Amino acid sequence: MSGLVAGKSIIVTGSGRGIGEGIARDLAAEGARVAVADIDLAAAERVAAAIGKDGGEAIALRVKM
Repeated sequence: MSGLVAGKSIIVTGSGRGIGEGIARDLAAEGARVAVADIDLAAAERVAAAIGKDGGEAIALRVKM
């Protein structure tokens, strides 16, 4: 994936935990700006903060069903 997502803005749903979290972290590590979207805002904020701490760019979003 090297270079394919750098500078892109990507929304990852269900990214407050599990597979979605892993995808969000991987995309951020490749240089994407990530919107961490989950029904659990606290989980989304935790992941977005971890991405930021690792040098990535992310925001947390609460989504409703």
